[in-house]
Amino acid sequence: MPNSIDTLSSFDKINLGSAFLQAVVALSFAAVQHGVSKHFERPAMQALAKLWYLLAIAALVNIFSSWSGAVWNNRELSRALNSVVIALLAAGIPFVKLATDALAFVDPPTPRIARLALGCGLVAFALHAAGVFGFGAAYPDVRVIAVTWSRGLKLIVLSVPVYIAWRAYLSADQHKRALHFLAIGFSALAARQAISVLVGLRVGMPDMPFAAVIATITIEVMAIMFFGVMSLLANTAEEVSVVQRQAEALMQAKARIASGERMESLGRLAAGVAHDFNNVLHVVRLATTSVRTGLTNDDDRLMLDDVEAATTHGAALVSHLLTFARQQPQDPQPFDAFDRLRSLTPMLQRVAGSGVEFTVTVADAAAVIVMDPAQFEQIAINLVANARDAVEGRGRIEVDLGVMSIPAGVGATACVVPGNYVRLTVEDTGHGISPEIRNRIFEPFFTTKEEDRGSGLGLAMVHGIAQRVGGTITVDSTLGKGSRFEVYLPALEATRPDAVPAALRQAS
Repeated sequence: MPNSIDTLSSFDKINLGSAFLQAVVALSFAAVQHGVSKHFERPAMQALAKLWYLLAIAALVNIFSSWSGAVWNNRELSRALNSVVIALLAAGIPFVKLATDALAFVDPPTPRIARLALGCGLVAFALHAAGVFGFGAAYPDVRVIAVTWSRGLKLIVLSVPVYIAWRAYLSADQHKRALHFLAIGFSALAARQAISVLVGLRVGMPDMPFAAVIATITIEVMAIMFFGVMSLLANTAEEVSVVQRQAEALMQAKARIASGERMESLGRLAAGVAHDFNNVLHVVRLATTSVRTGLTNDDDRLMLDDVEAATTHGAALVSHLLTFARQQPQDPQPFDAFDRLRSLTPMLQRVAGSGVEFTVTVADAAAVIVMDPAQFEQIAINLVANARDAVEGRGRIEVDLGVMSIPAGVGATACVVPGNYVRLTVEDTGHGISPEIRNRIFEPFFTTKEEDRGSGLGLAMVHGIAQRVGGTITVDSTLGKGSRFEVYLPALEATRPDAVPAALRQAS
């Protein structure tokens, strides 16, 4: 027989009042989250919107569950509807994982998300229904057992997102603030449910004072409101982080444009100088060839050898200048970068020198890149030669070649687009590069070496080649410990890509 609202116990009043107010709050935040996700279209925001849809539906079903149990006195219907509520909450767990993975730049199993949600919901429904109907049949007069089972299982379901969010926050290096907000919000929901479990233990006991009933309802409603605020703050924190990365990328793009204009001017100058200097060298070579036939003195021949050696060095400098000026003929073609580096290893060993501990590591993979093979070799040789000068014949040089897969949203600081890249790493234990000159090492003709040891074009040429093929170069150096240069070249085809490096993920 139906009960009157005035005759309900304090336990039923808390259930009914809290259910109505939570439904209003859940529907409000679901609408707001829906608007946010539609406007910004971020994966994490869209996953949170789906979670709020489930929370809103669960809140509406919970009204009928509380009403059927308290007013209609239909315990079986109330237990069945409550099982649906638990199932809806459990179905939201995969969307929590989806949101945290999106914030942490982890590739989530998006195609399987619906199946995962359905599976979690069915398992929770079966566990809850088996418990409440089983205990209800075995102990029909002891309501507290079924209530405790129901609320305890709900606490477990709400604790899983807490674990997921806090774990993502502690392990991620992206969107830390957004993940922190989510972790706190989910913790509030779990704490509210823990209070609900304690209230459920009072079933069949004397009624609570009216003030205690109001306080309990207020706490439960405030908890879901707090979670709503935290989820919106997480959205805001994510958007702020994205805007910051976009601003950084814009500033770097402007810097690249300005640098490109300077390089173009220098390139035209270098091309003109190289052309005239090449003509001078040609005259000197012809003259030395003509003079050599008439020389009989060994000292004169030795001096002529020095002249020819100087012209050879000058010709190499002209070649570097033309490469920098982008006027040297290029022959771009597809080739396997790994095979090319393996064949180049003996030459790199000679460049490094006999007194240096030199190692080359090539990943068990394959990658096809499209560029001039000679320029790929120039990159490797120049970086090893630069490392050799840094270690000064008494250190270690390590060369490593692998494949990196850079997903969307990563790499803004390194100015690379998403895709597969061949990563050539050259690391040395030399004297390192001071922060004051680190931003200038890729400028043409800038060098800290003695005049007879370098022209300052090696790193500038590597930087120019990498940029022309759509790649980039990064440097990490510590004074007194050494330097690490990484060159990223786009891969046309690649196998076994490794995880994205942390240096490219630290964009926020």
